[in-house]
Amino acid sequence: MRLKITALFFVIISGLTSCQKEVLGKYYNIEDEKALHYIDFKEDGTFFHYYKKGSIKRSHSGKWTQENNKINILNWEEYSSEYLEIISGMGKAEFGITLGNQIFWIRGYFLNNTPDGSSPGSYIKEEDVSEVRIRRKKREEDREAYLKNKDTFYYPHTKNIRAIGIEESDSEGKAKNYDWKHFYITGELESEGGYSSDRKKGLWKYYYKNGQLKELGAFQDSLKVGTWDYFYDNGKLKESGVYIYVKKGSIDKISENSSSKYYLTKKRGPWKYYDTDGKLIRTKEFLSRGKAYDSLYLSWSDHKDKASVVSQREERIKEDEKDYSDYKASLTNKK
Repeated sequence: MRLKITALFFVIISGLTSCQKEVLGKYYNIEDEKALHYIDFKEDGTFFHYYKKGSIKRSHSGKWTQENNKINILNWEEYSSEYLEIISGMGKAEFGITLGNQIFWIRGYFLNNTPDGSSPGSYIKEEDVSEVRIRRKKREEDREAYLKNKDTFYYPHTKNIRAIGIEESDSEGKAKNYDWKHFYITGELESEGGYSSDRKKGLWKYYYKNGQLKELGAFQDSLKVGTWDYFYDNGKLKESGVYIYVKKGSIDKISENSSSKYYLTKKRGPWKYYDTDGKLIRTKEFLSRGKAYDSLYLSWSDHKDKASVVSQREERIKEDEKDYSDYKASLTNKK
């Protein structure tokens, strides 16, 4: 099952990356084949960050520390164009901007800019660059082949674009895949994000008609998961909190492609609400941890003992909430 596999993945990765010696050395960012872009983590606790493309050459250095599966850097200049594009949606972020704090999450031979590993601004360990580059090239070729068949969908009886994306045939009929954009009937962008087999997956952004961000968060099987932020149309934060999985059907019937039929997600823990000026006005506590299936990753089959299930899920939730809190704090100076 997907949840069980994901849990196992995190356990394995945590074990592999707990030692500092696993981090030392060069990590390359290969999103732009024409650019030389790497970080060199040295044994004395310093790093050297280098970027060169054409006549543009940038470099800087500083200190780094490791905390379990995270690398913390206090003096960081951002050169990754794909990651800059992501954080620009949360405020102004230009090439070479100095960030007050940068965190990298260790995921095997990757260093990711986001705690869930979804950021395309990844750095890859030097000895694994060739293999990863080959795999990425093949995946990109496949993706480009699909994108040539990208469809445009219109509102009925109009020439107004309703959505742009890829719709493919599968065993159940037509299914959305890859990146999609949806539009208001008046032409403004309404939302954008990814699909997998007709289910929303990964980071999604929703917008007001004036272009301001309305909602920001992640989906798994079209279910809201993890941290979600909601905004007023003036750009100020409206509410923020965490969604978790809750079982609603027979665990024996769950398959990799049908978890949304047997799970739902609910608000859990503290949710914060703000006024139109961004001032915190109240905090509401949503309780559901007593349920055996209250989880972000683990499934019932991992542990038959209910107490141990709840306990380990509590720890997993705490770790994820700290990761996302650290990530949100690291965005402060990226605006």
